[in-house]
Amino acid sequence: MLDIKHATLGDILTVNLTGQLNTLGCGQLGEVLDGWLATGGSNTLIDFAGVTYINSSGLRLLWRHHSLVSSKDGLVVFSSVHYTIFQVFDISGLAHLFQFANTFDEALGRFQPPSADAPAAPA
Repeated sequence: MLDIKHATLGDILTVNLTGQLNTLGCGQLGEVLDGWLATGGSNTLIDFAGVTYINSSGLRLLWRHHSLVSSKDGLVVFSSVHYTIFQVFDISGLAHLFQFANTFDEALGRFQPPSADAPAAPA
């Protein structure tokens, strides 16, 4: 069973998942993600704090969403991914495709443009 809560923060879809991201959960999550893309949205933050399991169906759905978002110059960031779940991404060879953040707030910060007051990166 997968519980999905979602909201929009500006131009970002935030999704909070609890439970197992398996074949059954993928149908539900796919509807949310595809609906977001259909409205013209792209930026997506998915909070994995409550995810206890992910299988190949979940990986495939997330890879597909990432590909579609990337084609729209959007960004997908995952937050609060437990180590055992991250290992599934890593072993499958997909970890390098995604951005991972330790917390929801850190993930949200990835979508913010640099502040005008921020020091320039060294050349």
